[in-house]
Amino acid sequence: MRRSLFSQSVLSTAGVLSQGLARFGYSILIARFVGASELAVVNTLISLSIILSLLWPTAAGNAAGAFLARARAREASTAPVLRALWRSFAVSAVILVVLGVPIALIATGADGGRLAAFAALTVAWSAYIMTRGIRMGLGQIAETAVWDTISAVISLALLAAVIAAGADPLLLWPLAIGYLVFVIAALPGMRSSTRTSDPTAQAAASRITAAPEGLWRFIATNSVALLATNGLLQFAMVFAYANADPVQAGMFAAAMALATPASMLAQAVSQVLIPRFAFWLHEDPAAARRRYGLVLLVLVGVLVAAFGLVAVLAGWLVPFVYGGGYEGSVQVLRILLVGAFLFSVGIIASSFLITSWRTGLATASAVVGTAIGVVLMYALLPALTASDAAAWGVVAGTAVTAVSSVALSLRRSPAESGSWTGSASGAGSSPGETGTRTPR
Repeated sequence: MRRSLFSQSVLSTAGVLSQGLARFGYSILIARFVGASELAVVNTLISLSIILSLLWPTAAGNAAGAFLARARAREASTAPVLRALWRSFAVSAVILVVLGVPIALIATGADGGRLAAFAALTVAWSAYIMTRGIRMGLGQIAETAVWDTISAVISLALLAAVIAAGADPLLLWPLAIGYLVFVIAALPGMRSSTRTSDPTAQAAASRITAAPEGLWRFIATNSVALLATNGLLQFAMVFAYANADPVQAGMFAAAMALATPASMLAQAVSQVLIPRFAFWLHEDPAAARRRYGLVLLVLVGVLVAAFGLVAVLAGWLVPFVYGGGYEGSVQVLRILLVGAFLFSVGIIASSFLITSWRTGLATASAVVGTAIGVVLMYALLPALTASDAAAWGVVAGTAVTAVSSVALSLRRSPAESGSWTGSASGAGSSPGETGTRTPR
């Protein structure tokens, strides 16, 4: 890998930052020019789209980062991995739309036009997040950053046009179109990555129809972990919308929009870390854990500075960004920033766990944390407002997940202890599968 981890992280962060700013810009424009109630319903539908994508496509993107990196490390064809991923995406997209539209209708009471936009956004976001993982696994990090920025600008420009036209039912379409632009732009790079200098090897790869060993299990278990870890923040928005009046839900949406961009730093870096961890573990599992510990320490320091700065400036930042009428979101913002920080730490630790074939541990930590967070939201509801209950539920859930994930990730991995080695496919093996040892 020619670029250093630092330069790759900077490039990835720049790309995700542009997308985060686009999402943030979405909230600002809607809050200032449309209103808190509309901000609440739009952000609730966006949260539902993200939750649905966690059921498969987001995990498929993580799998792409790990499996494509391993294929490239062995100088093998990437075609079998890409073929399997896109086939699974086509099936999952249909299922997500069929499942998601009725849920969105019940949760928000949206009309047919807005539900159609929600369905399009769900498919577009899912395709975007998986494609981004693919490009990371292929080492196309600079190209990813460029198209992240281009698609973000397109989304904001289209949103401004929609708001100027007063077409509120179309507010979700600019975001969906921006994500689709990113996906379409990535297709040529994915096709070229499947070509090898050895015609015989390329012909053999084209005849492989089975998914790489361990791929489906990786995605399935990682989906559960992602749903538990990432789903809590998104569920909090849905919870607030369902249990508060539209204006109060709009305050929560405004706070979430300010808390989320900083957490995207960890998400951006994690997409770089997954393939890099895979390389490190392939070369020397013991050294990989030591390197990971240093990376974790540095990133926690960066995150403390980022979230702390936003918390200190919250009282000034909210009215500056949203204008008058949103002061009620300041307290919720400060609580959510604690949860977003803990969420970010958990994401970094989980990235190492899943890459070192301890996805089950990451999943268990996330499930327990999310369960505690959701239960606490409902337990606090009679005593607190829906917004405060949702925010404290996020803090409790992410704290449990972060602490347990970090503790588990710093333990010796199966590969390091000699209880596992990668199989010939490079994806690892499971009980009963080929390979000399079994992951735990």
